[in-house]
Amino acid sequence: MACGIMTVLLGAGCAQKYQKVEESLTQPINCGSARADIQRLQGAKVDKATEAAEGLKFALPTTILIGSITGTAGAQYEVGTGEYNRKIDERIGDIREQCKVD
Repeated sequence: MACGIMTVLLGAGCAQKYQKVEESLTQPINCGSARADIQRLQGAKVDKATEAAEGLKFALPTTILIGSITGTAGAQYEVGTGEYNRKIDERIGDIREQCKVD
């Protein structure tokens, strides 16, 4: 039982990390930090294994409950469906276009 609770709490921590990245995607683009922002966003992307694990984890009733309580359910769902990485790629493209960065 204790292991299950710890797993859910640790999962909520990861979901909050995803949500913070998603919130940063709505901030205005700063060309002065464009290269660093692109590098940070590239590092925030999740690999396919993590994407699949989050998708499976989101299907658990405990994860849905904790996500609803903490307000991170949407971010966790988007990681599991691949939408999270698509949003990051779109933001990187916007930064490159607006700031003329390769």
